Parts: sequence; C-alpha cells; structure tokens
Amino acid sequence: MRITLPLQFLLFLGLQIALSMGLVFYLNSLATHNYQSLSRATAGFVDASKSIETLRQSFARSSNDIESLSTQFGNGQRIDVRDQALALQQIAAAIRNDAGLNGLRDSLGGDATALAKQIDQQAQTLISAAARAANAAPNEVALLQSELRQQRSQIMVQGFGNLITAANRSLETTLGMLRGTTESTGHQYLTLLVIFILLQFALMVTAFWLVNHQLQQLADVTDRLIDGEATAALPQQKRADQIGRLARAVQHFRTTLITLSDSREQLKAILKKHDEETMQRRRAEKQLQLSASVFDNVQEAVLLTDISGHVSRANTAAQTLLKQNDKQLASRPLLETLLGVDTAVIAPLWQQVLEQGHWLGEVTFTPERSAPVIAQVSIKLMGEAREGKGHVIFVLSDHTELRAREQEMKFLAEQDPVTGLFNRHYFVAEGNRRLEANPRQALGIVLIGLDSFRAVNDALGHRDGDRVLYEVGQRLLAVVGQGATLARVGGDEFAFYVTTPGGEALDATQTIAEAALSAIRQTLNLNSYHISLKVSGGISTYPADGDTVEDLLKTNEIALSTAKTQGGNQLYTHGGALQNQARRRFMLQQALEKALGNRELRLAYQPQVSLANGHISGFEVLMRWRHAGEWITPSEFIPLAEETDLIVRYTEWALSEAAKRVREWQRQTEETFHLSVNLPPRLLLVDKIDQRLAAIAKHSGLPLSTITLEITESSFGNDPALMAAQLKQLAMQGFSIAIDDFGTGYSSLAYLSQLPISKIKIDKKFVDLITDDKESCKLVSSILAMAKSLELDIVVEGVERPEQLVQLKRFDTRMDIQGFVFDPPQNEDFWEGLFMNGDSHVYEVP
Repeated sequence: MRITLPLQFLLFLGLQIALSMGLVFYLNSLATHNYQSLSRATAGFVDASKSIETLRQSFARSSNDIESLSTQFGNGQRIDVRDQALALQQIAAAIRNDAGLNGLRDSLGGDATALAKQIDQQAQTLISAAARAANAAPNEVALLQSELRQQRSQIMVQGFGNLITAANRSLETTLGMLRGTTESTGHQYLTLLVIFILLQFALMVTAFWLVNHQLQQLADVTDRLIDGEATAALPQQKRADQIGRLARAVQHFRTTLITLSDSREQLKAILKKHDEETMQRRRAEKQLQLSASVFDNVQEAVLLTDISGHVSRANTAAQTLLKQNDKQLASRPLLETLLGVDTAVIAPLWQQVLEQGHWLGEVTFTPERSAPVIAQVSIKLMGEAREGKGHVIFVLSDHTELRAREQEMKFLAEQDPVTGLFNRHYFVAEGNRRLEANPRQALGIVLIGLDSFRAVNDALGHRDGDRVLYEVGQRLLAVVGQGATLARVGGDEFAFYVTTPGGEALDATQTIAEAALSAIRQTLNLNSYHISLKVSGGISTYPADGDTVEDLLKTNEIALSTAKTQGGNQLYTHGGALQNQARRRFMLQQALEKALGNRELRLAYQPQVSLANGHISGFEVLMRWRHAGEWITPSEFIPLAEETDLIVRYTEWALSEAAKRVREWQRQTEETFHLSVNLPPRLLLVDKIDQRLAAIAKHSGLPLSTITLEITESSFGNDPALMAAQLKQLAMQGFSIAIDDFGTGYSSLAYLSQLPISKIKIDKKFVDLITDDKESCKLVSSILAMAKSLELDIVVEGVERPEQLVQLKRFDTRMDIQGFVFDPPQNEDFWEGLFMNGDSHVYEVP
C-alpha cells in the first residue's frame, strides 16, 4: 500500500508534535523535583534555626538566674540551686530530643551531643559550687563564681556557636547537592535539546529525501526524454496523488515528443542535403576568388603557359619584372625570353620539364631598356603533357638585390674598407687553409704596427688618419707584391705571409720585413704635412712558433708589444721565446692559486748568526714552491703572488707556521730566537693588518717583540705616507721593523728618520767586494758607523766566504750574519734534528 503525499506530511507533523510534548513533560518533571528538594532543605534549616534560638534564649535566662544566685554565695550560707540545675538539665534534654534538630542531629550529631553534655556538666558544677560555697573562704567563692561564668560563656559562645555553624554547614551541603543536581539537570536539558534538534533534522532530511526521490524519478525520465530517449520507462503513473498526475502528464508529453521527433528527423535530412550543396558551391566560389587574388597580388612573378611554352596569363609582378605586356609575352616561348636563346637550344630543357614535371634554377636576363636581372625560376607541370591539355606554371623570384648584398657582405667579410686590403678574418682563414693544404712548407708571418699613430689621428683627424693608413697599405703592397696576402689586422697593424723553402723561413721573412719597415719610414706628404712614421714589427714562423695562424699572430703581437716597450721603431724576432714565457707565467699563476691547498708550499729557515760568538740569534723564513716535480724559484712565483691577494694569504700562513715552529725550538733549547718575515707591499694596504698579524702571532705563543717584519723601499710605491702609517701601527703592536736590502735605493736614509725602523739588513752587493775593493770597505764601514750611532741592529746578508767574515769582524762584532758561510735555508726537519737534544747549535767564527 503506497502512502499519499499529504498523508506523509501529516505523519511527519504528528511525529514532530509528539517529540516536542515528550520533551516538555520531561523537563517539567525535572524542574518540579528540584523545587521540592529545595523547599525541603529550606524548611529543615528554618526549623533548626528556630529550635536553636529558643534553646539559646532559655539557656540565657537560666544563666541570668544562676548569675544572680552565684552572687549570694558566702561562708556559712547554703543556697538552693536545684531549680536552676533542673532547668539546665531540661535544656540539655531538649537539645537531645527537640524535633526541629532531628535533621541536624542526623547529619552532625557530634556538635549537638557535646552541647548537651556541657549543659549537664554546668548543672552538676552549679550544685557542687553551691555546696562548697557554704564552707569556702571568700577567695574560693570568687573562684567558684568565675568558673561558673566561664562555663556559661563557653556554652553560649562555643557550644551554641558550633551548633549554629553546623546548621549553616548542613544548609550549604544541601544547597551544594542541589547545585550539583541543577548542573546535572542543565546538562540533561542541553543533551535533550541537542537530541531533539538532531531528531528534528533527521525527520526533515527523511521527508525531503522521500519527496525528492519521487520527484527525481520523474525529472530523470524527463531529462532522458529531452536527450532523445523517447522509449524511457515512466514509473508512478498509477498513483492517485499529485505525483501520479504529474507522471501521467509527462507520459503524454513523451508520446507527443516521439511524434515530433520523427517529423524533425525527416526535416533535418532535407535541410542537411540543402546545406551541403550550398557549402560546396560557396567553397568553390571562394577558392576561385582566392586563387585569382593570390595570382594577381603575389609579389613573385607568376606566369601560366600552355604545353608549347607560350604565356596564356601573367600577373602584374611578372609584367613588371619582364617589362612586357600580355601580348608581348605570348609572342614567343617564355624560356626564350628568360634564357635569350632560340627554340632549338631550349627544346631539350623544355622536354625535360614536360617529362619530369618540374625544374628549378637561377637565370640572368636583361629586360628591354633595363639592368640585368637575376631570378630564381621554378617550373611546375600541371596535368598530362601527352594529352595536350596540361598547363605549365612559372614562378620567378627576383634575387638581384639579394646577390648584390651577398657580394657586399663577402667584400666586408674579407676586405678592410679603409685600405682596400684583406681584413683579419680573411687573413686568418686563408693562412689556415694554406697550412692545411701544405703542412710541411715553412711559413713566416710579419706583423707591422705604427708607433704612436694615435698622435697622428689626434693631430690630423680620423679622415686624414685613414688616408695615412691607406698610403701605408699601398707601400706594403709594393714591397710584398700583388699576389701576396696582405691584410690590415688591427687599428694600425698590418700583416702578410712569407712562403719560403724549409729552413730559410726566418731569414727570408726578416729580409722582407726590414724592407717593409724601410718603405713605411719614407717621408709621407699629406696636404701640407711631411710625415715621418716610426714603425715596429714582429716575426713568427711556422711551425717553430705555432701550429695555427692564430698562434703565430699571438706570438707576433707579443713581439710587437716588446718592440714598442723597448723604444719602438725596430724589428723584434724573438716573439716565440716571449710567448713561451707568457704561457709558463699563466700556467704558474693558475697553479699558484691551488698551491697551498695542494700542500705544495714549503717553508725554509736560514739562520742569522751572531758574529761575536757564533750563536744563532734568529731565523728568516722563506717560502719555497714545488710544483709538478719542479722547484719554482721565489723570484718567479713571488711576483705572481704579489699581483693578487694570494701574497696576503700566503704571508699570513707563513707567519703562523713559522711562529709556531720557532716557539717550539725556543722551548726545546731554552734560547730566545728571533723570527724575520718579509712583508710584501700589498699586505700594507690591507685594512687592520696590524691587528690581524698580532692575532696570528699571539695564537702561536711567540712574543711579538721577537718578530721582525722586513720591508723594502719598493713597498712604499706612490704613497709612502700611507705605508708609514701602517708601519707605525705595526710597531705599536710590538713588532720590530727592518729595512731589507738597505742602500740599494735612493731614499733609505730619509726612511730612517721617518719610519719606526729598529734594524737594517745590508745587501749582498756591498759584501761581495769588501775583501778586494777599498771603496766597498769604506761604504760598509760608513753604514755600520751610521747604524751604530742611530742604535740600529744590523744584519749582513749574502756572506758566503770566511774571508768576508774576517773583514766584517774587523769593522765590528755587534752584528748578525746571514749567508751560506754558515748555512743555506734549510727545511724544518733539518732544524728539528739539530735541536732534538735540547742543545743550541754554535757555529765556528774565524
């Protein structure tokens, strides 16, 4: 049995009402229960409070009576207190039995019982005090009276107070229970409300789902009908409610739709056939219009010929290119016009076009009263030539301007526009082609550059400067000949090849180069100027100086640069050696950056020996570099390091390692050794270098006063004031400052007064001749005397022979000697072995 839609809504409404009434009844019962509990608790508290107050008043009256009687106590007087004692006992019995205190006794019986005992005890005390007072002294009577008052006060304050407090606690306990019950009831209210809302929501969702499900079935069938499924099954047609009526209406719509669909399909078939015919006709018309538009407006020349090659149609571009109208073009075969030959000559070519169906080529023709035209011709056969119904399409693309630009670009790519000679690109390419074609033939290259040609440009201007370059090119061309490859390879640089039999390349090349230089040096007359040019040159030969033209030119450029550096106006022939040096320098510079990381750097220590007793006073630390199995000399790699910041890093490393090593030797020998370190100029430009070096020395444990920083005059460069300031900062840190190679410059004496110098090192060149040359002896003696007067320490470098020691000792013994006469620079292992036993080595001094 199917429930109708209105009945479904009534059932849903009745269920909601039942749930709501059940919730209201339940909440009302909970509220009534809480109200009754609160009323009972309040009534019990009121009854207890009234009973306590009545008993307290009764006890107060009895206490007043007792107070009056106690004042009558005296010696020989017996007071009857039985009524008052009975009254107290009655009050105690009331406390035990009063109905208003039932609830209080049940919950807090201890306080009520204690109060009743206290009152009974006071009754006994009253009877005892009355009996004792008859025979007691006055002071004893006073004590009895005081005891009675204390008991009364204790009962009133403590006994009844505790009872009232117990009543209050009982009320608070009851109220707390009521509060807990109320909170629990509140939670129940909230829980019931949430459950009620969820039930209501579930009912609404259920009702919505039922109605929506029934309507969705009809909607799905309707959608399927709209999508063309006319045979879709339609449910719920037999229902008597509104949904059934709606289902039957949809069924009627479906029947009508089927009928309309059949008619629509027939109409669509008719319209489709008509549209296809219309679209085909329009596409054909558009293609004809597009073909005609393209044919007339395309930039290329397009011509249509028959099988015999006569033009039947030509576009405007073709008439313009060929300078002929339609009638002139149709007068003879088109190939005769393009190739300029008669029919007999072009017959084989035309036959090839008809057989193969296409031909592509570039032709040059000269239209009437016009310049020659270079055109690319594309020929395409349309149809079958054998049936005589085909056509041939000619497409001509004008390449005249393109070929002219190619020639211009080729000229610019190969020739110099100023001199008309070849340029560097062509010179290099042509030279490499020669080497590849004949690799065994000797080849020389001469590179010539004008000295100070910029002055000519500045004085005469670039226009006249270009005329000078052109004239130089012509003079060189006269020397080397028209068949030689002469090129301008730079701004004022020219180069040419010299090809000679093997073994004579250098001599022959040098002869021609000198002749070329002589020709250029001849006075050149330009306008009103008579110009005498100075010119330098460089020579390189293949294969001695390089395997490619680029390598040979590079060698020449080094030679030319060297020639100009040496004053110019000369021919330099040793460029190969300079290039090898440059290559080695570059290789070492690259390797030097990784030398420290690769553990290639070593330190050597040369002793500084006291001339007075032969004891070692200190060491100068020197860097050594072993790379790829070769010891690189300091004179070669130190300048490379000074060109970059590597010298800063390596000097700091040397100071750190050497300071640690010397500190260890001091510990082993208990001697005070000084350490000398060369200070490069770049290090003096580093910000806060004094603090950095001081930190390194302190970290090693070596006192700063035992470290000497050696500088040379070249360290001061163009700004001696800045360097002097840095040296003063270093001296303030505690370092000693020494001038190395003293006397080799012109400003050494001036530096002694301006800088914080404490030591000078006399250069080796002054020592070499002191045993043979009196002037050298006088000079060394003067330097020693000056140092003595200025209180400067002295180190003499480069002492190699014992007789030099003898001569120096005649001058003075207060100096240190550094040289091979004692020991060359030795590595740390040598000195470690020497100091192993803790003894300091002493050298023999003659």
